[in-house]
Amino acid sequence: MADENPTGHSAAVALDIPDDQVRFLSGIFRSACAALRDELREYPEQLKEPARLRREEAAYGRLLAALDECAIVPDADLRVVVGDLAQIIDNDNEYSRVVAEHEALHGLLAKLGEGR
Repeated sequence: MADENPTGHSAAVALDIPDDQVRFLSGIFRSACAALRDELREYPEQLKEPARLRREEAAYGRLLAALDECAIVPDADLRVVVGDLAQIIDNDNEYSRVVAEHEALHGLLAKLGEGR
């Protein structure tokens, strides 16, 4: 008999996310999903790991559905795609540099305010 719970018996997690974050996440997940779909359609012969790309595309689809349903059953594929996407965005936005600059400026600002 097939396993009646293919999610590994994981519990659903409620997604209590502010509307502005839902809009951001929906947009970025739709873009990532569309890019994967295009890559799978346009370069099927050149792809080294099409099965991985199909899993990622499915994961983005589950994430989009979860944003609508306000709940999700976490799994390894979801953690990988969200982690990879966060890393890509951090790199593109030079997050570590921005944080260092912010800390330096606000650290100095705090010192300048001490004499008041």
